[in-house]
Amino acid sequence: MSDRAHVTMAEEEKGEEKDWQKKAREFEQVKARAKALRLRLTCVICGEKAKLNCPCETTQYCTVACQKVDWRDRGHRKACKKIRDERAAEAARAEAPKPPPSPPREVFYGPAPRSHADEVRARIAAEHEAARARREANPEPEPVSARYGPRCPICLEEWDVNAKHMFLVCCCRRVCESCSDKIRLKLCPLCRLPCAENNAEHLARLRRHVENEVPEAITSLGNAYSNGRLGLVKSDKKAAKLYKRAVERGNVEAMCSLAVMYMHGEGVKHNKNKAIQLMRMAADRGVAEAQKMVAGAFDEAGDDQEAVRYMTLAGEQGLTEAETALGHLYAGGLDGVEVDFQEAKRWFARAAAKGDEEAKQALARNAHIFGA
Repeated sequence: MSDRAHVTMAEEEKGEEKDWQKKAREFEQVKARAKALRLRLTCVICGEKAKLNCPCETTQYCTVACQKVDWRDRGHRKACKKIRDERAAEAARAEAPKPPPSPPREVFYGPAPRSHADEVRARIAAEHEAARARREANPEPEPVSARYGPRCPICLEEWDVNAKHMFLVCCCRRVCESCSDKIRLKLCPLCRLPCAENNAEHLARLRRHVENEVPEAITSLGNAYSNGRLGLVKSDKKAAKLYKRAVERGNVEAMCSLAVMYMHGEGVKHNKNKAIQLMRMAADRGVAEAQKMVAGAFDEAGDDQEAVRYMTLAGEQGLTEAETALGHLYAGGLDGVEVDFQEAKRWFARAAAKGDEEAKQALARNAHIFGA
C-alpha cells in the first residue's frame, strides 16, 4: 500500500472522530434542555409536579405550602417583588413617549468661557475642613465592644446607658430596646436567621458561639447559669468560670458581673480588692454602671476625691442614678464637695428630664433655694 493511501485512511478516521464528538455534544445539549424543561415543570421545594406558577414566572410550586416555605424561609418574596418591579419599570420605559430631539446647539466663535473648577475645588475643600472640625469637636464615642460598636446596628442611634438592650444569639450582636420589640419572633435583620423557637435551640446556638471563643456569647452563657435561664440549673460556680473566661478576652460586661460575685462571695471566694480591680478595669473602658460602682466602693473606703471623680464620669455619660447622686452631693456638700446649688440644680434637672422621681422631688423641695 502506498504512502498516499495511508494518509487518506488517517484523514477518514480523523473525520469520523470529529463527527462522533459533534453528535455527543448535540446529545448533551438535548439532555440539558430536557432537564431544564423538567425543572420548570417541577416544584422547586419538593420536586413534585408543579401546579402553581410564581408571579415572577421564574419558579413553580406544587402547593401553597411549598410556596410559603420559599417565600418566608428562603426569602423569595423580596426577589419576586424585585423581578416584577424591574419588569414593570422596563415596560413603563418602553411605553413612555420619547422626548423630542433638542435643537442643534449654536456654536459661538471667540474666547473660551471661564472655568469654575477652582471655585468648586475651594468649596469642596472648605466643606471637608468644616466636617473635620465638627468631628474633632464631637468625637464618636469609643465602643466598649468591637462587636457591639458605638450605635445600634439597626436604627443607628447611640446606646442609652439607662435602657436595656437585647442580645441576638444568632449573630452575637446587640440591639436597642425599641428595635428588639420590632423584630421579636421574626427574622434577624442582621444575619437573616429566624429567631430561636425554644430554649433548646437558643442554647444550642449560644454554645456554638462559645466554642468559637466569642466573648459576648461566653458572657451571655454565664448570665444564663447565673440566673438559671434557658432551662439550665442555676450555678454560680459555672457562671464565675465563664465570666473569668470572658474577662480574659476583654469583655467589660463580664468584668462587672464577676466583680459583683467577688464582692458578695457568690460562686467565688469573697475578695473585695479583686472586685474593685475588676470594676476599675470596666470603668476605665467607659462603662457608666461600672463607674458608679467604683464610686460607691471608693466612698466606702473613704476616698472622697476618687468617688466624686468616677461618679462625675458616670453622670456625664447620662446615667440617671449618677446624676441624681451628684445633685445630692452638690446640694448637701457631701464627700468633701463644696456646696454649689447651681451645679446641684443642673444635675437634678438632667435626671428629672429623664423621668427620675427622686430628682423631681428634690427640685420641688429645694425650689426656694435653687431659684427660677
